[in-house]
Amino acid sequence: MSRNNNGIKNEVGHFEIPADNLDGLRSFYSSLFGWEFEKGQTQGYYMIKNAGISGALAQKENPQQVSTQFVNVESIEDYINKAKQLGARVVKDRQEISEGYYAVLEDPQRNSIGIWQNK
Repeated sequence: MSRNNNGIKNEVGHFEIPADNLDGLRSFYSSLFGWEFEKGQTQGYYMIKNAGISGALAQKENPQQVSTQFVNVESIEDYINKAKQLGARVVKDRQEISEGYYAVLEDPQRNSIGIWQNK
């Protein structure tokens, strides 16, 4: 586990699984793993209550969307800028919900990675 200069653990704290059919995928994961779901703050978003770490099912925004892991950071803006300098592309710029801020990036080899900052 790594820590940044401010002592924040840069570890995976959340994951999202995109779904074409949310009800069907909720049923699948509920039957397979016993996961329980709770409606999230945004439309088409269901938090997984018992997956071991924070997780969710999200309505797909495009056909190529893949599962995304979110890494905890101390500053969304700093990490967006740093990632861009290292060759990343911003897929979804800084978004806000009640608990914090998130963004989705694409690394230089076209993998999705999310970043998360608590409020």
